[in-house]
Amino acid sequence: MEYQAHTPTYPGKAGRMLRELIAVYPWRFIGFIILASLIPKVYDLTNMFWVGQISYDALAVTKQYDFLAVAVEVINETVPFGVLALIAQNYTDRKKVLSILKSGLVIQVALSAVLTAVVFLCTPTFVSTIGTPAEIVTLTESYIHLMALALPFDAIAFLLLIAVKAMRKGKAAMLIVLLSVVLNVVFDLLFISTLDISLHLGVMGVALGYILSKSILAAVSLGYLVHILDLNILRFVREIPARLCMIPIFKIGGWTGLDSLVRNAGYVGILMALNLIGVSQFGGYGLAMTVMWTLLVPVLALAEATNVVVGNYYGAGNYLAIPKVLAMSEILALGVIGCIAMAGLLSWDWLSAVFNPNPEMVAYSVQAFHWLIVPYIFFAAGIILKSLFYGTGMTKYIFFVSLIVQACVVFPFVILMKAGAIVPVFTTVMTLFVFTFTLDLICTVFFAHHLLGTFPQAERGEAAHA
Repeated sequence: MEYQAHTPTYPGKAGRMLRELIAVYPWRFIGFIILASLIPKVYDLTNMFWVGQISYDALAVTKQYDFLAVAVEVINETVPFGVLALIAQNYTDRKKVLSILKSGLVIQVALSAVLTAVVFLCTPTFVSTIGTPAEIVTLTESYIHLMALALPFDAIAFLLLIAVKAMRKGKAAMLIVLLSVVLNVVFDLLFISTLDISLHLGVMGVALGYILSKSILAAVSLGYLVHILDLNILRFVREIPARLCMIPIFKIGGWTGLDSLVRNAGYVGILMALNLIGVSQFGGYGLAMTVMWTLLVPVLALAEATNVVVGNYYGAGNYLAIPKVLAMSEILALGVIGCIAMAGLLSWDWLSAVFNPNPEMVAYSVQAFHWLIVPYIFFAAGIILKSLFYGTGMTKYIFFVSLIVQACVVFPFVILMKAGAIVPVFTTVMTLFVFTFTLDLICTVFFAHHLLGTFPQAERGEAAHA
């Protein structure tokens, strides 16, 4: 009798588990979302180059808008996250999606319009409050006034793009983002570049290009949603009730908005500490963060895509698939941060020098990397796990995590620093970050375990025997 070797169906329990994780994972969608996040990051670097060519003051003027960006971030972390969770859970129900979209748009337009009005009325006071240098005050006021015109378009475009992603249209989202970036590049070349074709509009050209690109992005995103939803705009405006989903949106987005407020309050305190540690130390930390957040883009994109996928499975009642999706995303995210750690240990000084050749700042950047690489591994694990809260709409846990971290670590540090009990030097600030990221992950794991335990018993029973 001829001998035939036996080939097992699975190479073992670990192999079977890996196949199950791979089977439920939407690789194509995840890939497109990662591309949609990477493309704008590449543009940001080229835009910074062109702005730097305008004048010595240009970058300082444009950076004044970063203070306003905090308010924009709070708006974009309130309504859109509610819309994301609800559409992701109901993306196969056209009527429900239209109701969610209408309610979200009405709230987003109202909030952004109020912010725009406040900016227009209070720009001189705002510029004075943030301590803008006297030599750039007039130019900064004009720049912020023009940038304020883009706020409604920015808010609407962000919400509509979130809706596209929540409907599992990853390729479309990537193409829309690519179009936006191409337009930004064209506007930079026409308005602010040093090329012969440029109009040389200076920082006003930066603002004008931003307005045009955001308005076109909003229009294209709306046009795509009109197409895939077979939408009649007039009927959408007249017949779809705007109030129907406002409360559900706020039940989800309200918590993320509070989370944003608490985190940004803590961030202001951290900035106060960073301002006191020395120019080279602060610069080195900032340099390390520039490199780190550039390399972390795939992790952030994984988390964003996982938000949607968790919402899809949660809305479909497929609770068994959710832990598998989270596990696969964790494996990928930790793989990325592991590669960052290896690259950093070998060449963080070289990576830092690409962004800033100052040797003292590069040295502090290397120190910051050694302090923070383990906390950022915790961050990568935590941000993926938080997709469970975003996707299910249980965003109160995100707020709880932020509140605990800020109340137990950041706020006491700032209070003690202001009282003179803690001296804000480089090592104490790095220690603050270590405790912050560690406690954040511990709290996230605790609440995630609790939430998974509330899923229906039948599904958990199936998971136990899978």
